[in-house]
Amino acid sequence: MSALNQELRFTTRGRQAMRLLRTMVCALVIVGGAFFVATQSFSAAAGAETEEIGIDAEAVVVGEGESLWAVAVDLGIDRDTRDVVADIVDINHLSSPVVHPGQTLDVPKR
Repeated sequence: MSALNQELRFTTRGRQAMRLLRTMVCALVIVGGAFFVATQSFSAAAGAETEEIGIDAEAVVVGEGESLWAVAVDLGIDRDTRDVVADIVDINHLSSPVVHPGQTLDVPKR
């Protein structure tokens, strides 16, 4: 018989190896797809952080000994001070309400 007409036959061990290879390829595709989806979600979340939140703002420099609360009160906005502080944190993408002297903050316009 010529080599071209011979049927390829696997032993039991060969069939197990082919199943293992097929399983590994499927797992790699699934993990790769999950990684791709996760990085796309992360990119979308990072892009959302740079969007404007729709509040007119002006710049204020934090004075010596001033807290974020004091900055919010000094604005004299007729709203709950906690809401004003929350707006300042959102506008400036602050991870905590701690501010430092000389720091410039965008604050809601009065």
